[in-house]
Amino acid sequence: MSVLDMPLIEWPIGYPFTVRDACEGVLIMGGLGSGKTSGSGALLAKQFLTKGFGGLVLTAKEDELDLWKSRCEKYNRLDDLIIIGHNSDHYFNFLDYESSRPDIGTGITHNIADTLKTVIKAGANDGQESDKAFWDNALQQLLVNAVDLALLTQKKIRFEHIYKIVQSAPKSKNELSSETWRKSSQCFQCMQHAAKALNHSTKTEKTDELARRLHIIEDFFLGNWLYLSEKTRSIVEQMFFGFGDRFMRDPLYSLFNTTTTVTPEDTIRGKIIIINLPYLIYENTGRDGQVLFKYIWQRAMQRRKIKDNSRPTFLWVDEAHYFIHDHDIDHQSTARSYRACTVYLTQNLPNYTLHAGGGDKGNYSFKALAGNLGTKFFHANSDVETNEYAADLIGKELKWVGSEGMSMGENSSFSEGSSQSLLHTIEPSEFARQKTGGQLNNYEVQVVVHRQGIPFHVTGRNYALLTINQRTI
Repeated sequence: MSVLDMPLIEWPIGYPFTVRDACEGVLIMGGLGSGKTSGSGALLAKQFLTKGFGGLVLTAKEDELDLWKSRCEKYNRLDDLIIIGHNSDHYFNFLDYESSRPDIGTGITHNIADTLKTVIKAGANDGQESDKAFWDNALQQLLVNAVDLALLTQKKIRFEHIYKIVQSAPKSKNELSSETWRKSSQCFQCMQHAAKALNHSTKTEKTDELARRLHIIEDFFLGNWLYLSEKTRSIVEQMFFGFGDRFMRDPLYSLFNTTTTVTPEDTIRGKIIIINLPYLIYENTGRDGQVLFKYIWQRAMQRRKIKDNSRPTFLWVDEAHYFIHDHDIDHQSTARSYRACTVYLTQNLPNYTLHAGGGDKGNYSFKALAGNLGTKFFHANSDVETNEYAADLIGKELKWVGSEGMSMGENSSFSEGSSQSLLHTIEPSEFARQKTGGQLNNYEVQVVVHRQGIPFHVTGRNYALLTINQRTI
């Protein structure tokens, strides 16, 4: 039997939930106190841990570390637990990793720049869609040239090298002609150092490539960048420094800019990495560090060479709306091929759309991502939009609806009858009445599960109302 066909959950009324289903992605939605963490979330976490999956866990709340510690202890996985966070003993120099890992694509300037841009944009407001392409392109150009200059001049690249290059880039012709500025500008010194090294090198195909790269960098910093309007250049700089300042200070500096004791590939070997920088404690700093590792992890999973016995891995993100980025949809569209199981937990649809940019952009972003998450758990919820989404997803059917009428007058009459109408199979209001666990509900959590593909065989439908007992997990 293929690893993908290994059962994880034996549904009481249908075909089992398998590794294949998990690799197609899971979305868990439920209001506060609905039991999504202690119900369906706990059920999935138990299966991932007992079956030996490796995984990455992001944290939004302070108590999530203790929750996962207790889960790992309960299922004998404490030895596999790796914690990256304040006062931890583990570190990840992401730029050194991206520029020196032994595989195809290592050190490609645009890939490294794209990593930085992804994190920057995850916490930025895109503004007007008509301006988005311009600012994206301007930021991309700055990052690509700063990264490439650091790669040309540093044996071991660190974020502070890129930061100082951007910080000291020329802003006027007067600076360029100032000897004091030339000596103090790391940007200028790096270009000068690279040029001198090339002048003293024997001409080869490799040095021709390096000279070509340096020429492009010089054209940018001494041309395009220098001649941008002051306002445009200032906005692009602030996009970078708003993110960069957080990585130049602890805890992010120590965790992601010094040495490396853990890499995303450790999850392939069965480790469970928890990024303990809870968003609700560290706010933007916590988000940036976690989105960074998440994106690099997603790309690492996409580089995997899958064999018949390859270990599945999982990405676990509670309060997932805090940690979304532009490439989530792309990753999820191919995750099954790399045995990467995504589990996103969030309270409601508006939370996601708001953090994805709001309006039509946020709605389309949610629908695109949710469409690539094959199994959805809908817990009790009081949000109308979320309940309508769930009801629409499950669909409609013809139902008999009774009607009656009465007319008053000299000859009063009463009539009754019925007719068929196309109505939601599960009305949106029903989701608000599901059991939420705890002693009041005899520890029972009710959840509507919607799955793509194979139906629940008893009903022949692709949804079912299930009950999870919190005391049995």
